[in-house]
Amino acid sequence: MEKYAVILAGGSGTRLWPLSRESKPKQFISVDGNKSFLVQTIERICEVIPAENCFVITSKVYLDMTKEAVKDLIPISNIISDPLKKNTAASIAYATLYLEKMFGRGVVCFIPADSYVKNKTDYQNTVRQAYQAAESSGKIMIIGVKPTYPSTGFGYIQIDSEDQKGISKVVQFKEKPNRETAEDYVKADKYLWNSGMVAGQLHVLAVGIRHLMPEHYARLSEALTYKGTSDFLSSIETAYSSLEDISFDYAFLEKSHNLLAIKGDFDWYDIGSLDAVSILLATDDHNNSIFGKHLGIDTENSTIYSLDSLITTIGLSDMIIMEIDGMVIVCPKTRAQDVKALVRMLKKNGYEKYL
Repeated sequence: MEKYAVILAGGSGTRLWPLSRESKPKQFISVDGNKSFLVQTIERICEVIPAENCFVITSKVYLDMTKEAVKDLIPISNIISDPLKKNTAASIAYATLYLEKMFGRGVVCFIPADSYVKNKTDYQNTVRQAYQAAESSGKIMIIGVKPTYPSTGFGYIQIDSEDQKGISKVVQFKEKPNRETAEDYVKADKYLWNSGMVAGQLHVLAVGIRHLMPEHYARLSEALTYKGTSDFLSSIETAYSSLEDISFDYAFLEKSHNLLAIKGDFDWYDIGSLDAVSILLATDDHNNSIFGKHLGIDTENSTIYSLDSLITTIGLSDMIIMEIDGMVIVCPKTRAQDVKALVRMLKKNGYEKYL
């Protein structure tokens, strides 16, 4: 079967403010001065499949930004536009039915655009294995990553005993745990980080969507009958307007009995909050992760990031300090997940220009 990839690039990344903003979300930014997350993701997968088989689904709001980012990597016609932000269930259902209508048969892998991968070779080998397993088994493959530390910022997949190829049955999905629970998960060796990467045959995924997400299937299938006509865009927007705002994990994966997990043993991180940024940055002798200009006295275990200004610190530990385009945030690492609430406060208090 032909292999396809769909890069999920529609998120707004509000938990990474001010690094990531609604006007330029994290898939389009570079944290460490290298290429953007979206470009790196496409370049990695296009060493596994042909560039013409790589698609990107993004919000209509980010369509021009996406075209500019991918113009030298994949055909511009391979960009699929979400007319409204309705979460990953809508995006994955739409892309699945869109590709099935275009190609009929095939195996597709859905890949978030905003993850960091260090070991590219092992990552690509795992994706190849997921394609092969999805084609041969008729199952939906979830790529999980072996945890390297007790993260409280990632979701987990509980697995059964794995075979010699690192493939196992999915027992259940676990939400982001507290520290103690995360430590238990890592010790148990029966849990994987949920990378958000999913592979399956187009037909198998479409049948699952029809059974588990009937409203999505009905509305989007009807809209796709207008593909190639002047009514197509308005039909898709009408379909989206009636869909529930829900993630693919909740709407589909947690209800499915047709799942297998494949364990990836590579460096992977979802850079979903400011405390995770430190993973990408060089550290000094006091375990500070630094980007830009910084001088400090008695400063340790902190993340300090600046594009333009010199940041100076005295007597700090386990803190995050960022200055970007005149915006500054200071918070303990343990409160990094609260940035989303801060963004809501900015909106409420009339500071939209900073978003």
